Amino acid sequence: ICPELLRNMAPRRRILSTLAAGAAVAYAFSSGMGFVGSNGRDSGSLVTARVGVDYQARQGPRDADVPFTSSAASGPGGVVEFKKRPFGILRYTPGQGGTGAMVQEVIGKSRYPGDPQGQGFAAGVQGGWVVKSINGQDVLNADFGMIMDLLDDEVADPRFSKSVALALEQQGRKAEPAAAPLSVEFATIPGYQWKGEVLGPDWEPAHR
Repeated sequence: ICPELLRNMAPRRRILSTLAAGAAVAYAFSSGMGFVGSNGRDSGSLVTARVGVDYQARQGPRDADVPFTSSAASGPGGVVEFKKRPFGILRYTPGQGGTGAMVQEVIGKSRYPGDPQGQGFAAGVQGGWVVKSINGQDVLNADFGMIMDLLDDEVADPRFSKSVALALEQQGRKAEPAAAPLSVEFATIPGYQWKGEVLGPDWEPAHR
């Protein structure tokens, strides 16, 4: 082949390679392969993780979380009916001894009537509320992992898919997801000072 011809073909090959790589990246994002991150969550296409196992490894505690005892939740909260999953509650934490479940982060907006991710906000669910019962079943002092499995309210994150599958295989479920619609009763702890951050519409702390 003529050397001059080879030199002319090289730039075309580089251009085609660049176009192919760009097309692959565009396809990955359009097909929902992007990660769910704190600065890029797409709340319109999220699905539940369908497992509570190793929840804390994925939704670990924050510095602002104040320890609590679930049995102390004797104050009024509210009863909320969640028609579908996920509920718009991004994070729960366990009480002392690994029992009970407290709401820590709620998405601060309902984008449209019936928005699943806005259910918690529309119902007035607040940080510091403790899950008291699910479909009439008392879970106030139940194992945290069992409560998470019953609620099945975690948004799936592709980064943890393999670790979740492995943990599920090794540990199994502590409960099957409760049937929807779910009636969830919340309670409050008298005198408890919740110090978490209220989330804005973009899922970031509202003050930022």
